[in-house]
Amino acid sequence: MLGSIIGALGGNIVDSLLGKITGVFESYFKKEISMEELRTKVLQSLLSTFSEIEKAHADSIAKTFDSFMRAAAQSKIMQVVWASVAISQLLVLLWHQVGIPAFVYFAAVKYPSSGATVDWAYALLMFCLGGGAVALRMGSASSSGIVDQLKGLIAKR
Repeated sequence: MLGSIIGALGGNIVDSLLGKITGVFESYFKKEISMEELRTKVLQSLLSTFSEIEKAHADSIAKTFDSFMRAAAQSKIMQVVWASVAISQLLVLLWHQVGIPAFVYFAAVKYPSSGATVDWAYALLMFCLGGGAVALRMGSASSSGIVDQLKGLIAKR
């Protein structure tokens, strides 16, 4: 299934890109444009293609999140689970940010490390509040880095 998704996506990318640069290469081969113009137009085509991909990616994330939230609004069990996770993780964070410092201060003892508990609490709370959609739009998984790099290349020319 993953192969078919990647194949379909890759096919769309290739079709979009080839449609944009075919005429550019024909102009270059006919000596109508220089190598610099060819390079600039190809980079602009890449930028345009990656921008389209980024928009489609953002749209699919928004639709997925909307679908989940509609399901959560109609399901009592999803509401109970969501509320219990959100409240429990808020309590964990409250304990780590207020309770432990107060305990250490008043008891004058060293509190043992709780490891990655706080990291997990932040992650779970973030995902409960829709952070998954935000996380997918950031970092190396995002195509915005590619678009910015291509813009930089075009600006240098």
